[in-house]
Amino acid sequence: MTNGECIFCKIVKRDIPSLIIYEDEDSVAFLDINARSKGMTIVVPKQHFTTFEENRELASKIFDKALIVAEKLKKGLNPITVFFSVIPAQIPHFHIRVYPVYRDQIPLMENKPIETSEEELNDVARRVRTIPVEWKGRKEEVEEKVTEEKKEKPRVKDEEDVFWAKRGMDIA
Repeated sequence: MTNGECIFCKIVKRDIPSLIIYEDEDSVAFLDINARSKGMTIVVPKQHFTTFEENRELASKIFDKALIVAEKLKKGLNPITVFFSVIPAQIPHFHIRVYPVYRDQIPLMENKPIETSEEELNDVARRVRTIPVEWKGRKEEVEEKVTEEKKEKPRVKDEEDVFWAKRGMDIA
């Protein structure tokens, strides 16, 4: 597929309207209109490719951009946490889905999209778009280090741990 034929390429070129919450020279992040949770965002490279293997350098930058978007969503919407996924989908354009997670919305692929009005989407975009985030990404090469395992003290479970443990039991 050449650049400009897929829906994400059309969003990048502004041929299709979307609620963009982040953009830079490499990427565009926009709210998903079929969101699985409030504020679910799609982060795409401006250049068309389908898998990270096709352009590892740019794919790495897109992961950094997804971290920026996650931070904006956390600051603007106060979810419990944020999930990321890179799942091949109907749109053959590399993308990262950023899912804010709330107590009443566990974003799973099997879930139906949540009902969201255009007004709600505009409100989320307005709240998140202007939040500044300091993130420059990694510049140095990653070096694999082998270290000895240390015994750690058991961690005291907090409210969030208990929530996820109960949620896991409910799903099972």
